[in-house]
Amino acid sequence: MQPPITSILDKICLEIFKGHRLAYFLINSSGTIVQSGGNLSQLNIPTPGKTDKISDIIIFMEGILPLKEKSMDFSCIKLPSDICVDALLFQIEKDYGLIIWDSTQKEDYLTQTQQKCNELSLLIEGQKNRMTRLHDDAFFGDLFQALNFAVLEMNAHGHFVLTGTPPAWVQHIPQSARILSGMAYPEDEFSFLGNFIQEAKSQWSKHQNESFKSGLWIEKDETGKELFFEATAVHIYGRKLIIISHDLHHPMETNAIIQKGRELALSFHSLKRSGRKLKDMHDELEIRVKERTKDLEEANLKLANELKERKKVEKEREEISKLLRQSQKMEAIGTLAGGISHDFNNILAAIIGFTELSLAETKDNPLLKDRLEKTLSASNRAKELVRQILTFSHQTEYEKKPLKLKQIVTEVLTLLQTSIPANIHIEKDLKSNAYILADQTQMHQVIMNLCTNAWHSMRETGGTLCLKLKDTVISSKDLFNLPGLIPGRYLMLSVQDSGCGIKPDIIEKIFDPYFTTKDKDKGTGLGLSIVHGIVTKLNGAVTLDSQIGKGSKFSIYLPVFATPDEIKPAKELPPLGNNETILFVDDEPFQNEMAEQILNRLGYQVVTCNDSVEALDLFTHKKDRFDLVITDMAMPKITGDQLSEKILELRPDIPILLCSGYSDDISPERLEKIGITQYLMKPVSMMELAKAVHEALQKTRKKPGL
Repeated sequence: MQPPITSILDKICLEIFKGHRLAYFLINSSGTIVQSGGNLSQLNIPTPGKTDKISDIIIFMEGILPLKEKSMDFSCIKLPSDICVDALLFQIEKDYGLIIWDSTQKEDYLTQTQQKCNELSLLIEGQKNRMTRLHDDAFFGDLFQALNFAVLEMNAHGHFVLTGTPPAWVQHIPQSARILSGMAYPEDEFSFLGNFIQEAKSQWSKHQNESFKSGLWIEKDETGKELFFEATAVHIYGRKLIIISHDLHHPMETNAIIQKGRELALSFHSLKRSGRKLKDMHDELEIRVKERTKDLEEANLKLANELKERKKVEKEREEISKLLRQSQKMEAIGTLAGGISHDFNNILAAIIGFTELSLAETKDNPLLKDRLEKTLSASNRAKELVRQILTFSHQTEYEKKPLKLKQIVTEVLTLLQTSIPANIHIEKDLKSNAYILADQTQMHQVIMNLCTNAWHSMRETGGTLCLKLKDTVISSKDLFNLPGLIPGRYLMLSVQDSGCGIKPDIIEKIFDPYFTTKDKDKGTGLGLSIVHGIVTKLNGAVTLDSQIGKGSKFSIYLPVFATPDEIKPAKELPPLGNNETILFVDDEPFQNEMAEQILNRLGYQVVTCNDSVEALDLFTHKKDRFDLVITDMAMPKITGDQLSEKILELRPDIPILLCSGYSDDISPERLEKIGITQYLMKPVSMMELAKAVHEALQKTRKKPGL
């Protein structure tokens, strides 16, 4: 049945927005398309399959998921089909919705708007040119001629000269010859205007843009006829003018002059109004262009940030992939090591067991006893070697406990001896027997990483790898060079090489995650960062001293754990049994044979079974005969834990010891849930087996009612 939101989206796409080409996708948190609909074909978007990712269908969605915010919008994105779309991505609970619609019309509108802006800008520029013409002499000349005015203009020296075409009546006034000559004269050369010009200059010096009239005055021409004049002083567009009018024309002529002046005034006013309107339009368009430009800049910045974030996500994804591949390699190595160790521990169990039995019967043969003791010592070393392989090849839960660091360094060097090239010599100076509180696996990892880096720096030229371990005391004076520590007793472990050294400009980055100077296929850049993290969590510190061409020295400071040195216990005898009957189950015949001999020697009766099904059948019919069950873990048909469950269903009070050659066979939680008394890791020595059996029987006897 189609989800409700899908029905709503289909109706929106196909009925409400059918003319706008709209499509939608429902996407899960991994980016897989769950549902799609709308006008996919009209947008030239292929119909997705059941397992298609959204980034395969819509390219710009690559690296976008998961969202950091509730929604994200995209504007004017070109699809491979050349269709321009807008998009909205939003979160729906744990999933996502993506709506895409055609934005071609918006893109066309933006193009038309830009074209209109360009046309209006050209029109405004043209009107500006027309307005500029109002300042030209030609315009003023036409105006003054139409109004029958004579105009004197003051030059830079303060003298006046006739400007424009003078009216005919000028020839009748005094000094007409001088005026018409076009030369500049001071005001005292114009007897009829001298006082007025002086007044005008005085007013202009105080109020530059002021205009004022002189009033009427009378002059006589050469015939003695009286002439009436009026003068006006104006300062317009940076020009200082004296405008002279003469009332000697016909009334009809006067009306024509007034009409002409009105027409010119209206024309001038219209031009000014048109210019203001165009300027307002231009200003508004400029504001819109600026707003749109700002939007585009913000969109561009947002896209740049998205691309930057996408590159960051891709880089992180690549690094995570590297770590995943490394983890998978380690898991494969762990699985292989586990399988080998299971069989190898079974073999060692037989060697150790039969050797201990033989030692018990060689009292009168010192030479044979010495040989058997050496065999037993070598077997125990092989047992520790298997344990170390399992430690390095599996990720185990970290458990802090008192550790003798000298012993761990020795174990690591034993492992390294087989892999370090022959041209590298190992020196060790391990003076301290002090303890630290740490996880054994992590300390193996720290020492192994430092030693591996050291011999890598010398693999081509050869050299010396030197390990030193000593006790030291950190005082308050030393804390400047060892930040993070507190005064007290510490163990100082140094790993020094005679290799190429580390460049000074990268020493500060040496402990950063993913930083490495090795080739891409030679290292992950995690080794030293892991060392630094482990040591820091143990309240310790790591220092580095390096010189180019002379080598590097890493020093680790770890706080000493207040545990006394191990006191070698006196040789103790294994606890003996009291003729109790034990059912021993293992699919390896030699394991049964060895266990029977050891347990008989310890004072127990033993019934062995090579088949877990036969063992269950035997216990079902004679469940009250047995006092304890010892079973192997890895067996065909019925495994050791399954057999234990079935036996405890028949008799809940019986103690069970579960043995295995591989530590990952079963978890402690499952052991407790089943009710298994104790878990023994093969190979098990005679002393360990004797103690485990004795303790299990003692616990059973102490239970109420037993």
